[in-house]
Amino acid sequence: MVLQDEHMDVRILHTEQFGDIPVEPRHIFTFADGLLGFEDYKDFVLIKDEDSAPIRWLISLDDPNLGFPVIAPVYIDPNYVAGREYTDTSVYVTLVIITLANTGMTANMKAPVVLNIEQQTGKQVILSSDKYSPHHPLGNNSQA
Repeated sequence: MVLQDEHMDVRILHTEQFGDIPVEPRHIFTFADGLLGFEDYKDFVLIKDEDSAPIRWLISLDDPNLGFPVIAPVYIDPNYVAGREYTDTSVYVTLVIITLANTGMTANMKAPVVLNIEQQTGKQVILSSDKYSPHHPLGNNSQA
């Protein structure tokens, strides 16, 4: 549930996992096409939880119980590039969605999430290269 604060345009996002989160309009990213499999969810906020750093959370304003753990792909591959058009780090932030499974954690390196911090928009990009996998192993389950 999202409530409007009577002061400014701050919205209070009620989440089970993180409690109440104040959200200013400048922190909301609109995904015109949604995310893969979640096309109906358009507005998201990126939150930082100290207990899970460097992992962040992309939380839906449409359904605050819908959230995706994300991480900057440079933690996984220092040479990762989501595409030439997204290399300006003063404008774009690239993240990859982490999936938790019985076999361990994986990162979707094939379809990164790109945030445009100037326009407050986001999109999920599917890379044409086969260099990256949608199930890239993380941590102790990685295979050398």
